[in-house]
Amino acid sequence: MSSRIIITGASSDIGLAICREIIKEGDHAILQYCTNYEKLFPVCEMLGDNCQMISVNFDDMEELDRFSKKQNDVDILINAAAVTKTDLLPVLKDEDIMRMINVNILSTVKMCRAVIPSMVARRRGCIVNISSVAARRGNRGQTVYAGTKGFIESFCRAMAAEYGGRGIRVNNVAPGPIEAGSLMELLGYGKDEVKKSVVSKRLGTPQDVAAVVAFLCSDKASYINGKTISVDGAFCRGV
Repeated sequence: MSSRIIITGASSDIGLAICREIIKEGDHAILQYCTNYEKLFPVCEMLGDNCQMISVNFDDMEELDRFSKKQNDVDILINAAAVTKTDLLPVLKDEDIMRMINVNILSTVKMCRAVIPSMVARRRGCIVNISSVAARRGNRGQTVYAGTKGFIESFCRAMAAEYGGRGIRVNNVAPGPIEAGSLMELLGYGKDEVKKSVVSKRLGTPQDVAAVVAFLCSDKASYINGKTISVDGAFCRGV
């Protein structure tokens, strides 16, 4: 059976891996991106007319509202859009704080609010949000980012309680040290130190994350709701 799928942050390393893992021939996919659109070309070429690449800046509330309000009749929503700015709290600029709140929190809330009515009407639907181990571990320089991801995990549990009885599943995947995105900057300074903090003795890949997202979107996960699954190789250090 074909599905209508929306993936935000689709041009990120993790977003691309999710696209390749869950989108099947015959599915209709809407892939939101802000930058790096050229990375999405191979995915859209594979899907042909069933794929739409849409540029939306989630830090712009007008753009976010226009995009989210157009989304309906959705089977699967993957909220992978995120930004992080690592710095001590007194040093963070207001615009950096608001950007993390807008992209990490408000875009997730508004996208979920947009797709819920059609999912309720059909009594089925799946939402997966990309959280972070930062939500449950204390790290210097990540106060606001960790707070946004903590919100996502609480939001997920409440969404599952509110709509689980209507056939809708809402879960999170929380990546740990994944060799992608913002972590790549840190690896240039302390890759060996990061690896020492991981019981699995290796860094994760975007494909590791995408595999768990695909599982949560499948019927095999039909009895999992309101949960956050960590993909972190037992990343054990920290508060």
